[in-house]
Amino acid sequence: MTNPAWTYSRLDKFETCPKQFYETKVAMNYVEPPTEATLWGERVHSAFEALLLHGTPMPEGMTQWQGLASKFAALPGKKFVEHKFALAHSLQPTEWKTAWSRGIADLVVKYKTTVLIVDWKTGKKKPTEQLDLYAAYAKAYWPDIQTIKTSFVWLREKKFTNNTIAADSGVPIIWQEFMPRVRRMERAYQENKWPAKPSGLCNGWCPVKSCAYYKEKK
Repeated sequence: MTNPAWTYSRLDKFETCPKQFYETKVAMNYVEPPTEATLWGERVHSAFEALLLHGTPMPEGMTQWQGLASKFAALPGKKFVEHKFALAHSLQPTEWKTAWSRGIADLVVKYKTTVLIVDWKTGKKKPTEQLDLYAAYAKAYWPDIQTIKTSFVWLREKKFTNNTIAADSGVPIIWQEFMPRVRRMERAYQENKWPAKPSGLCNGWCPVKSCAYYKEKK
């Protein structure tokens, strides 16, 4: 079975439940319709993109983030908005279509030997290693960088999760942490084994209603 390029979201979904991942992302037996939350997130990301690229003011319903967005727009350095990272298995940059791993960063600011990677979040604040992976991407794209700063911007709560990574010493550790997880997903493709992993999502939140663990919402 072909193993397509992996992203942080695909890896996270696989680890949540291999069976759900298979049914929705591999076999495509179930379609996950967009929710109000995902559609809102897309609109917010588009608004930030328009402001950062063209100076377009934040639209109605998002004006509370005008000042925040303007501060990021005023940062010194070269800005990359909705920047596509794509790496080959050798951990070198490659074409998007032939990538082994890939991801899209909401905002990347490169200033001298420092890179800042920003991700706008419209949902509830929660732990995630997404920007650690993007930091590893950035080091592959710009080998000369020495410091990588990451920032999750939790818009609903008006909070930040910031981190600073020493590029030369920190990025190898990031890959050491991700590689075993990726290999488990790759083995699932090779062996075509996708066991169910029961969780609270089984209580009516999972689209795979044929699963033995699925229960209707109470």
